Amino acid sequence: MTGIPHEHNGASLLGLPEAARQEHRITKKMLATQFEDQAPADARLLTKVVVSAQLVGILRPETIQVPKHQNTERTVVDIPVLEVALADKTTAADRTRVTELVHRSMAKPVVLLALMPDGTMVLSLALSHVSRTDPTRSTSVIDAHVTVPAGQIEPGALHLDRLDRTDMWALYRDLVRTAAADGQPAGTALQAADAIALRRRLTDLETELTIVVRDAKQARNQQQRIQLNTAARSLRAQITGVRGTLYSADHDIT
Repeated sequence: MTGIPHEHNGASLLGLPEAARQEHRITKKMLATQFEDQAPADARLLTKVVVSAQLVGILRPETIQVPKHQNTERTVVDIPVLEVALADKTTAADRTRVTELVHRSMAKPVVLLALMPDGTMVLSLALSHVSRTDPTRSTSVIDAHVTVPAGQIEPGALHLDRLDRTDMWALYRDLVRTAAADGQPAGTALQAADAIALRRRLTDLETELTIVVRDAKQARNQQQRIQLNTAARSLRAQITGVRGTLYSADHDIT
């Protein structure tokens, strides 16, 4: 795969040790095969949207010196790091769907970096569990999913040696928590699922604020402008509150 900025590729973003690095091409057929029987439309979407895919790393206890995770609910002994390039002329919704499908296509946590058509790199992470309705136990169900532009993550924040190394699942959850806060989470008490929910809430509020501000500028009478400006102040206060819960105090919120 070409065109991925070195500082934003999977190996660099995670600070992968040499022992954990890989360089293996993955065919689109391999990604789509899990969906061909039960969800052929999803299989077709994967084939259409993914231009190329590559395995760039595998996190294992022996390659990153982090113990495996195993209990009655979950076993995590390896975490693949994938890079995919996505096709031009595809909708944002389709691109998001495809990243979710890649996570679902494997019975394990996945670190996914997606090269967008405009050249930007997006990190996709998902809290998931092995599907209980899949007789082959080879696919996952997503509990929570987050995508973060790699370029806005604090440099070095996702390096493996800075994450929770209790076990493989703790490491992945800490990766999710840290990435959802752009590399600067508010504190260790912030859980991965909460960080995802906060980021989603922040995105929704910021989108709503943009619309309200636009409408206020276009309002035809003063009463409408007053109401919209009041709504904008309320939204800004909510955004400040969510940012304070998600990000550390020194995070740039401009």
